[in-house]
Amino acid sequence: MARARGGNGRRRARRHHEALPTPRLIAAESAKAVAQGLLLGCAVALLLDCAAMLLALAVVPDAALGSTERLGRGIVAAAATGLVLVGVLLGVLASAARFALAAFYAGLPPKTDTLRDTVLVRGQLARTPSTPASVSLIGLGSLALLALIPCVALAAEHGGRLDDELSRAQFWPWAVAAGALLAAVLVCAAGVWLLVLRDRRWWQRLGSQLPKGVVGDRGPATRITTRAMRRAERRGWGALDRVAQAGRIAVAIGAGVVFLGVYLRQPGLYADPVAYTPQVERVIDAGTVVGAVVLALGILVLAVTGALAFRRTTAALRRAGAGDEPALEDPALLRSATTSLVGAATTLLVWWTVCGVAAAGWWFAAAVTTPADGSAAALRLPSFGEAAPFLAAWLAVGVLLVAARAVLEARGPALRNRFGYEPPSEPDDREYPDLPLFGQ
Repeated sequence: MARARGGNGRRRARRHHEALPTPRLIAAESAKAVAQGLLLGCAVALLLDCAAMLLALAVVPDAALGSTERLGRGIVAAAATGLVLVGVLLGVLASAARFALAAFYAGLPPKTDTLRDTVLVRGQLARTPSTPASVSLIGLGSLALLALIPCVALAAEHGGRLDDELSRAQFWPWAVAAGALLAAVLVCAAGVWLLVLRDRRWWQRLGSQLPKGVVGDRGPATRITTRAMRRAERRGWGALDRVAQAGRIAVAIGAGVVFLGVYLRQPGLYADPVAYTPQVERVIDAGTVVGAVVLALGILVLAVTGALAFRRTTAALRRAGAGDEPALEDPALLRSATTSLVGAATTLLVWWTVCGVAAAGWWFAAAVTTPADGSAAALRLPSFGEAAPFLAAWLAVGVLLVAARAVLEARGPALRNRFGYEPPSEPDDREYPDLPLFGQ
């Protein structure tokens, strides 16, 4: 593995020896990776929806603005719900993956290249595997506690007038809600305490059985790159890499122009609009639209270059598998093949989630009316017959993405053992980087 400082720039010419994962580890790591993709997809959907709502204020006619804002609020509700639910689930799955990794490490022979390379890829094991689940319970309990405060206040307000029939009728729903939320807070607190006790017992029982060097706080190894190293790498870029870089620049510029244009017209989602002269407003609106077009083109360029990079990696794998003459770039592609394939699978899962959140937001906007909707017309909800083909296709793509992630988790070590492994790069321009932070 190439490193950045202290004589670590030498590339070690040795084969990669990584232990093949157990079925339990494959299932746990695949489930955790899928949950991470879903969580990231919900976050991306929320950000894109907020940007689209701000952009709509500048370009959508007033007659259609009410329905557009209603759809935006529905997507916000769907994305926020997904963030909470998937976030809690991710904590549980991450803890399960840690326990599976501990059992996996316990079965490896100590002081071997196999153990060293496995830890290099998967990272060290924490002494408290239940910490992610504890964090999820703390977050869930905090949300319940925040919801409990207004419920208690409203119940107390109506409880002081129980002789009045209307106050008595409003008191009991708030009191029941407060009791349920208090029970949720207590259950979460008890769950965190039990998980802490479980970690202590687990360490007392299995800590001595783990090989030396697998317990710690270092994550998977990362190849540190300095500014000079990144500049040297850019000199060796091909046309595809340069086009992808242009797409990233276009995304950054387009997003900045859109944000600036919207901010000039309205400095916040619910702030009062700022009035300008008609000529200035036309210039701001035109700049905002141009920025949106540049942003969309940048995303399109990144999607196309990503697809071509994926095709290039799979072509290199096919040539290596068939024993054909390798291309000049094949060795480097093969060493980073698993990293590239995992990145492509995660990207597809993120956009699959964005589509699901958008559909759920559409349903919420059409089926649920909130006080913020006012007189905005309800959106038309398609019938089941109209939506069934799209829903079936969406579910089929989701199943394929989950299966692909499991296959990558199962076949990845064998690919790395055969072709070698180059860790993903991480920029760090400090004179003395924190090597343990990067698993080194």
